[in-house]
Amino acid sequence: MTGTLAAVFLNILSLLPRKVSQILGQIVGRLHYIVDTRAAKITRENIGLCYPLLPESEKDLLVDKSLQHTAQTMFETPAVWLGSRPRLETWIEKVSDESLLNEAKDQGRGVIVLLPHLGNWELFNVYYSRHGKMTALYHPPRQMFLQAVMRDIRQNFGNELVETNVKGVARLYRRLESGGVVTILPDQVPGSGVFSPFFGHEALTDRLIPRLIQKTGARVVAVTVQRLHNGKFTIAWQEPNALVYDQSESLAVEAINKTIESCVALAPSQYQWEYKRFRERPPGQKRLYRFHKPGGLH
Repeated sequence: MTGTLAAVFLNILSLLPRKVSQILGQIVGRLHYIVDTRAAKITRENIGLCYPLLPESEKDLLVDKSLQHTAQTMFETPAVWLGSRPRLETWIEKVSDESLLNEAKDQGRGVIVLLPHLGNWELFNVYYSRHGKMTALYHPPRQMFLQAVMRDIRQNFGNELVETNVKGVARLYRRLESGGVVTILPDQVPGSGVFSPFFGHEALTDRLIPRLIQKTGARVVAVTVQRLHNGKFTIAWQEPNALVYDQSESLAVEAINKTIESCVALAPSQYQWEYKRFRERPPGQKRLYRFHKPGGLH
């Protein structure tokens, strides 16, 4: 029953016009900023860490804009999951440097697409259906009743979604070895990994991507789905940091984070700064995100 109600609610939200969803997102994001919710506090802490030299007034503005963009993504996403392809294609106004994807695919060794949490990354699922099918990693929601709903919704455009477990990772290897395309959101905190610099601070980073590259010889491209001033979107492709192919795992992992930084530089206010990217830190470093709680060290 709960799953059915969730599906009904998502379907209702999916019917809202894009502009209405975005206005609602702006309102909700601004409320987060005014009330100074936990999301606002995390956003402010992350921006302070990553842009220490930015004047305080500009940091404050970036916090406000980031919260609005993230809330817009939240309200847009039901339509992205459930809407028709003809409708959603009208949301994509521009695609830049798509030749990078085509050249990588033409090499026939499999392609890893790095898709950071910037703009409405969920819209990439719609866009990529122009090119065929891909396999993507996803984290299932904690709520059991939502898991089947989310899986079915996210496969709406024929792409394959696999969970972040041993079985899912094995599927990624097979997909790449057959010359297919795999999409990974590279800026999530993994269950295990290595600490590597991200905006000058050590962040726990997954080793999966370098290992996929070394085992399969896959090529890597990065992509962002940025929201334009008119509310539509541009798909922007870019080359990864060259060291992503290095035999040294530590250098390759660092190159992943540098690639994410390059993507964020395109539209800093559209990055999902309220994600606890520095939740895990090296031993001896200060614990973050401890608002109204005792501090301490890792």
